[in-house]
Amino acid sequence: MQLEIAMIRKPGSCFIAIIMLSATAAVAQDDTTRVLFIGNSHTYTNNVPMLFAGLSNAGSHPVVTGMSAPGGYTLQQHTTNATTLAMISQGNWDYVSLQEQSLYPVIDYYRFGSFYPAARFLDSVITNNRQQTALYMTWGRPGGGRWSIGGHYTIDFVDFFHMQDSVSASFRMLADELAAPLVPAGDAWARALRADSTITLWQADSLHATLEGSYLVACVFYAVLFQASPVGLTYYGGLSPEDALFLQVIADQTVTGVDGDLPSAPSSWGFYLNYPNPFNSSTTLIFDLPADGPVELVIYDILGAQVRKLADGEYASGRHKLTWDGRNKGGELAAGGIYFSVLRHGGREKSIKLLYLK
Repeated sequence: MQLEIAMIRKPGSCFIAIIMLSATAAVAQDDTTRVLFIGNSHTYTNNVPMLFAGLSNAGSHPVVTGMSAPGGYTLQQHTTNATTLAMISQGNWDYVSLQEQSLYPVIDYYRFGSFYPAARFLDSVITNNRQQTALYMTWGRPGGGRWSIGGHYTIDFVDFFHMQDSVSASFRMLADELAAPLVPAGDAWARALRADSTITLWQADSLHATLEGSYLVACVFYAVLFQASPVGLTYYGGLSPEDALFLQVIADQTVTGVDGDLPSAPSSWGFYLNYPNPFNSSTTLIFDLPADGPVELVIYDILGAQVRKLADGEYASGRHKLTWDGRNKGGELAAGGIYFSVLRHGGREKSIKLLYLK
């Protein structure tokens, strides 16, 4: 694969980055999916299109991506941006992702006066070119709070989750109106934080994504656009395999739901990070089996003593969930601290660390 990057500077603004991934100079394969990303720094920070392309290639989905993303841009500004409009009309895209300035969806003045009208206009241009709009849902601020632009304010959000609920509702209303696929990246952030409150998704500016946050966004794009689970893909985007796998699982759960239509016969066995983690009442452990067979799942304390055996018997192929309620084999609540869950299957074993808070 050949990567071509062009950066265009506009007077008084940050750059527009145009990124193309192609199979050398040859015409793209018939099964290639072409995706144009339109937005601002929430799109170009950590190069979300490139992360998406890496995941797609790992999943045997060849892609071509493009990006028009000046820093701080709104969708309203994109409606008159010659580069953006030319890329839509000339790109023969399968999907065009629209990402709005992150506060506009939760300030009614801008939501109804700018975000929605601009998205409608761009959607009309996209659909007139026989392409499909996809809405890229962003995320709220880590502490919630009250925010303003040009004298127009949000409500005073209690915390991130309160703010994210409003971001989500704003995007979902528009997605329903446009009949457009929704890429619920912000919802995935919320799920990740509920599963692991120690994960760092924001940079120090409390606005832009860390690499973990952007990788999660790319996983959600993969799950939505290909209607396929990213779990098990071997492209990690610079993260550790363990961290990448956690984010893959979060994206999969966000888009399909833990109890959704997941593969009944995974191609390999897997043991995923528990959620929530840390936990103070109960936590859920998930594992995949490619074939029927015996399974043993045991909880050990930090000294290696067996605390509880959650599974010991035959399991069918597919995905399984087990819950540990923090009790030992005698039915008593275990002490708070670090524990290890060990999964054994087919002569192999995998383990993950649990943090039990009391």
